[in-house]
Amino acid sequence: LVLAIACICASTVRPGALRLLLMTPFLLLHLTLPPVMVDRNENVITLAIMSALISWWCSFKLIAFAWDRGAITQAIRLKYPTIAIAMLLVLPVTPVFQQRDVEDTRSKNSQKTSSQATVTSYAWRFITKVALLLATVHAITAYQLPDIVAHFLMAWGLYALLGGLMDGLSCVCLLVDGRVKLVPHFDQPYLSESLEIFWAKRWNRFAAGQLRSIVFDPLIDNCAVAPPDANDRVARFRRRQRAGLFRVAVATICTFAMSGIMHELVFYHLTGAISSGAGWFLFFSLNGVLVLVERAMWSRTAWYTNLPSYVRVAFTLALEVYVAELFFFKPVILAGLDVAVIESVKETAASFVLV
Repeated sequence: LVLAIACICASTVRPGALRLLLMTPFLLLHLTLPPVMVDRNENVITLAIMSALISWWCSFKLIAFAWDRGAITQAIRLKYPTIAIAMLLVLPVTPVFQQRDVEDTRSKNSQKTSSQATVTSYAWRFITKVALLLATVHAITAYQLPDIVAHFLMAWGLYALLGGLMDGLSCVCLLVDGRVKLVPHFDQPYLSESLEIFWAKRWNRFAAGQLRSIVFDPLIDNCAVAPPDANDRVARFRRRQRAGLFRVAVATICTFAMSGIMHELVFYHLTGAISSGAGWFLFFSLNGVLVLVERAMWSRTAWYTNLPSYVRVAFTLALEVYVAELFFFKPVILAGLDVAVIESVKETAASFVLV
């Protein structure tokens, strides 16, 4: 409701500072709302979801809309149905935009069949990830595992939790309006051959798109408000080439740093304090630096790119888990979030079994 009101108020105002100013009260409300809605001592997973959904992703949608960027802007321009735009406002989904024809030549039966097939696909993904999450929790709690193995399983559990949540919400979106086509949130991140591919194309693509819209692209464009050809891939590629290596490097670091800041906000909502030693901020910021180092290595050496893909995948995942071991999982354990999440998963599973 807040998002809808904000967009209605701002739709008559040109993109830029004034539209962003109109959004500011809603942005401030989003930053403080999740801990008021959910008690951190009752269900840590629910609070984490609400924090990411409202304080981070919904706020970013409003900022992107204020700058004439993002999915909401495109949906309005393409005259998507009101219900579809509402889903984009509320849910963490990334649509595949295409010009919609009011007089669709496809039969209603073919639309319905396609929609059902897509919903079924997302439903199976949801079920698979729930099973993976339960198996991961069981393995961590039932066996005495070395820390590095337990943290590797935690990474799988995080993938299953986030992926399952987003696949479930995608089912809701498609059931409401089956004509909307969605980008999968995760694209087999365990097959990433580089850190850049991992973060930009395979891990939480929705969050990556949000960060790109309000951090990376404005820095590359040297302007907050989107240019007329902002959604043209060729034009975007040319602007990135013209921006030069230094600006691209700055935009990359800032994008990862912003991700770290928003993760710290979620951590604060969950615990009442930032992560120990600002570990989550350092984790994402360091990944930005590593991506730049990786680009430099690839541009100067050919031996790494000539290695078999399974070697590059193994190296990428090992490096990511090692950095996470240093900066991501340590604050989680010190704050007791690992135990809280595991207990929350067990309680939720038990409640479904009882039902």
